[in-house]
Amino acid sequence: MKKFTKYIAAAMALATVISTATACNGDNTASSGGATSAPETTTTAEPVATMAPDEDVNSAVDDVVSTVSEDYKGIEVNRKLVWMAWNNWCPQENSPEVTMFKKLYGTPTEKPEGFDSVPDENVFCGISSQYDARYEDLAKRIQSDDSPDVYPFEINYYPYGVYKNLFQPVDDLFNFEADDWADYKEVIDMFEWGGKNYCPIMDLNINSVLWYRKSVVEEAGFDDPWELFEKGEWTWDKFLEMCRKFTDAENKIWAIDGYHMADNLLLTTGTPLISLEGGKLVSNLYDAKVEKALEFITNFDDSKEGLKYPKETENNWSPSYMQWVNGKTLFFDDGTWRYEETWCKYKKLKKWEDDEISLVPWPQMDGSDEYYQCMKQDAFLLCAGSKNKEGYKAWVFANLVSIKDPDIKAAGRQQRIDTYDWSETLLDRLDVLKQPDTFKAVFDFKNGIGADIASTTDGGSIVEQLTKEPLVNGVSYTQIRESNQGQITTRIDEMNATVQ
Repeated sequence: MKKFTKYIAAAMALATVISTATACNGDNTASSGGATSAPETTTTAEPVATMAPDEDVNSAVDDVVSTVSEDYKGIEVNRKLVWMAWNNWCPQENSPEVTMFKKLYGTPTEKPEGFDSVPDENVFCGISSQYDARYEDLAKRIQSDDSPDVYPFEINYYPYGVYKNLFQPVDDLFNFEADDWADYKEVIDMFEWGGKNYCPIMDLNINSVLWYRKSVVEEAGFDDPWELFEKGEWTWDKFLEMCRKFTDAENKIWAIDGYHMADNLLLTTGTPLISLEGGKLVSNLYDAKVEKALEFITNFDDSKEGLKYPKETENNWSPSYMQWVNGKTLFFDDGTWRYEETWCKYKKLKKWEDDEISLVPWPQMDGSDEYYQCMKQDAFLLCAGSKNKEGYKAWVFANLVSIKDPDIKAAGRQQRIDTYDWSETLLDRLDVLKQPDTFKAVFDFKNGIGADIASTTDGGSIVEQLTKEPLVNGVSYTQIRESNQGQITTRIDEMNATVQ
């Protein structure tokens, strides 16, 4: 049996990266605030691309500021926010959200101890951790009374991060019954843990798409997947048919590559492995739709039809971006941020036309009553021990206002085009995919029960085996389930027992 110890060697490929992120400027301190046991951090990596100041963004923000509710404006923020994430991810200081923050609340002047070198014009002081040590580092800082203020929400550690006392509820900061939260109130309720809210979800976007090249699809004689999606004909069967026709393993041509194929296809059933219902975790391991999806995914393993790029033998467990760029892989499963991280560079290098790079959501399960899709949540968590709740509250409001205003969105859209060479067509498609009536949103909390049994960076962990073994080894899901469900059920019961 193949081993998984290197399954996710490129850990950053797992992280959901939004377009307004870049490297933070901050002191390279291990003990800001005098905490001698805080972990080593680094903030030296170069950003992929940095947004420049934008007149249209500034103008749009100015127009909105005068209309913002006094409830939002009446927040005094004197201290710069301490942001912690991984691999030098931090909000860009020229993004619409940070621009809005500065217009509403000014630029905080007080610098937390240990961040003297942070530029005066910055809102954020950044702490960066290695991806696979990020929560251990966060815990050390909290225990050392050196807590950051803001941490980007990850479903892969929720609600376990709350269970381990890393984050605090925000019900006293926000009125989620107010109209401004109405668009996502239903989803916010879905993330309640023990009757408390920790996730002020401000926006939803599709979690992962299937990237493809228009010319490759045309040369293979296929109908365009996006056009099939628009006609309601983009289904599991159509997807599998294309994959089978395209694959030619002898000539190293495969249908699909990426890290999370099984997980993303599973959620098109509408049933996650583990859900969060009524503030408690619920196991769906024995659901018939789960069994159907993970039986379907075995078709892609090389022990059966061999439709997926065999990264475990071809590329040391890493996806091959060049394989896709060179037209040797039909679909690449990844987040929308992959365009800004990788595809835009090859678009320029290869001199591709704007319509060459295309995307489509994961296909709908045949016969399904709804079109389900895994969705990504834009939210920020309030760290336990934060010394700047007002700054955190202001940051959330700045995002909420920016996301809802059409002029700011339009200016931000143009900023993405200018910075990353997005095409209007691709951005139009992303707008369609995020509309509330396009999909029924699904969320899987399978990795939110503890990295010791549900690590996203260890495909051999108990929970990851449920989806990885059918995909990589062609092993029956029901067989893997019987070996692992006992420990999963015990952990769920332990966590649920801590909440009323």
